[in-house]
Amino acid sequence: MDKVFVTGANGLLGTNLVKMLTSNGYAVCALVRNKKSFVLSDLQNLTLIEGDLLDSERLSEQIKGCKYVVHIAANTSQNLLKPEDYYSTNVTGTQNTIKACIDNQVKKLTYIGTANTFGYGSLLNPGNELQPMKSPFTKSLYALSKYQAQEFIDKAASQLNITTISPTFMIGAYDTKPSSGRVILRALNKNFIFYPSGGKNFIHVSDVAISIMKAFDLKQSGEKFILGNENLSYKEFYKKVVLLNNQKTTLLAIPNFFLSLIGLIGDVCRLFKTKTAISSVNTKILTTNSFYTNKKAKQELKIEFTPIDKAITDSLNYFKKYAP
Repeated sequence: MDKVFVTGANGLLGTNLVKMLTSNGYAVCALVRNKKSFVLSDLQNLTLIEGDLLDSERLSEQIKGCKYVVHIAANTSQNLLKPEDYYSTNVTGTQNTIKACIDNQVKKLTYIGTANTFGYGSLLNPGNELQPMKSPFTKSLYALSKYQAQEFIDKAASQLNITTISPTFMIGAYDTKPSSGRVILRALNKNFIFYPSGGKNFIHVSDVAISIMKAFDLKQSGEKFILGNENLSYKEFYKKVVLLNNQKTTLLAIPNFFLSLIGLIGDVCRLFKTKTAISSVNTKILTTNSFYTNKKAKQELKIEFTPIDKAITDSLNYFKKYAP
């Protein structure tokens, strides 16, 4: 039985991946901060390990004997104030994972990046793996930290077989924190939904988990794949949520100038060391159409993508049963 080591196992992608790996005959060692926070702890062939990516020696010991490593763990918070707030987990943690994989001669490291380190495009000309990172993501502290981590991944690809999987916006069940599922919760059974003018690419989290397993067999090191599916405006996305949940809801557009004003207020709060996710960069992202193509993943990973309606339905059903 091949053994897989998974960092960041208690997040949306991590939980779905661990569930899928164990059901497909893998033994999984899942790195978590707190074992009690993992909701599927009774899965067969699962070993939960409490640990920290910054403890490089212990991490190397924990990875010993694993054939594959999937590095998902990252600080995705949007309210941190300085680049160094992200650096330790997203960059140093990645460096430590790379070193542990090299020391233990693992067969494959699959690194989970983010599509926003690549340039987005329009509906007619969506972004791909060859496009350079674009504003406003070039000013996002989180996205920049993932870009820095990606540089270390790229350098290590000559020493280690590495594949980068860079998802767009993931939706699905087991969003226990919740993370991206907050976009669903903001709409669930609400009388009014306020939406920004932009849009993004959405994907079912299970498709990303499948792509990770498929990447285990790739022999060419250094390959990068954007994992996305449907490009939708926020208005189109929320129309789907309302329809699929059969709720009576009025959709109201948020004017761009109002978002800009809110962003400036957030910037002032940040100057006074107040942690807030509101900033000019984040509000600008909400008015940006960050659209991507999944052409490379379709061709090389042979992924059959799940309709976003199914992803929304799975997320809705999960939150109805396990409302945070």
